[in-house]
Amino acid sequence: MGVSRSDEAVVERMALREAAVSLLVAPDQPPGVVRPPAPDVEVRVVACPACGAGASAGEGTAEGTAESAGDRAGGSAGEPDVPFAHWTTAPAGSPPTGLPVLRMLGCEWLTPRAVLPLAVAVEREPGRAAWAFRTRGVARVDGYDTLPALDESERWADLVVRGAGLAPLAGAELTLPAVTRSRWGSPEPLFAGPHAPAELAGLGGLYLAVRLRAVERALDEGAA
Repeated sequence: MGVSRSDEAVVERMALREAAVSLLVAPDQPPGVVRPPAPDVEVRVVACPACGAGASAGEGTAEGTAESAGDRAGGSAGEPDVPFAHWTTAPAGSPPTGLPVLRMLGCEWLTPRAVLPLAVAVEREPGRAAWAFRTRGVARVDGYDTLPALDESERWADLVVRGAGLAPLAGAELTLPAVTRSRWGSPEPLFAGPHAPAELAGLGGLYLAVRLRAVERALDEGAA
């Protein structure tokens, strides 16, 4: 089945959303400074149904970050890469700890900027219990396996960008509007996560081009 113009429109909307959330804080932060501070988060590792990565993930504090080569260079199946070294990891289904939870596949990793909407949401309502987030790859495993469904599952981020109240998000698991990358092989950004079907993966070029143009336009306007 070919790609329709409506599919492309959804991809463009998702790309514009990621561009917007990536600019929730200025891109020129001094080295070592994170605004807002990265909250404590527990990463729940979901076994990938396509490659099996994460099936034996253990608990602990990640020793590396998503900015280091770590497991990706050697192809190790150890602890998953997480954006911040102080984030802990646990298998899916572990007892709750009271921390915000991010579910991600065992074969993917996120950059720190990808979790900006998570950090901003938690900072705005630090007392809220049961913050729950997931990557697009996990959302597809959960059944949000069409473009409209993925798009709908991450529209909460539009509220964050607008500075609107977050009360409507209570109790929902929120999909991060961000590309991920494979822990092994090419570091190419994957807008629908690893192992996406060909009809989704084939739209990656459009997604990245739209995202890049949107960020460049925003930066140009900010410098004017």
